[in-house]
Amino acid sequence: MSVIQRLLKDLTAAAFHALKWFVHEFLLLTIHPAAGSRLATLCRVIGCLVIVASLRAELQDGLLLDTAAAAIQLGAAGLTAILFGNIAKEFAFDLAARLTTWRGRPFVRNGLTVGGNPFWETQFRDGTWMRCETEAARVICEWTEADGRCNRLEVQAIA
Repeated sequence: MSVIQRLLKDLTAAAFHALKWFVHEFLLLTIHPAAGSRLATLCRVIGCLVIVASLRAELQDGLLLDTAAAAIQLGAAGLTAILFGNIAKEFAFDLAARLTTWRGRPFVRNGLTVGGNPFWETQFRDGTWMRCETEAARVICEWTEADGRCNRLEVQAIA
């Protein structure tokens, strides 16, 4: 396989994972109903609303007349909107976790990494947390303890 073919294959895979992440994290199309709370859904909706508002603000004066310039403008506007939406979503998740744990309940969040790996995360009232991420042939779990120690466990499948 040539260098160019490998590069195209890698770029295609990266674009697929980014699209899968966007659909899962913002459009709620692949989230199982039991996979998260209404509060987590609200956080994702806030991210979507920020994306739409950002796109509206960026494109309110229309697109450039040149096709190539318009494509660049659309790409830049889309990436900027996703950046702002992701920041708003993460702030909303942080606030939701703080409010939920303040009420004495653990806050559970499920999602996808940008690389397309599913993860689940739980934050507890005492400030500790646990996060597990699954990859193709392994599971990685990280957690903290009340005294501040961090732990990591990786389990690899034996073929």
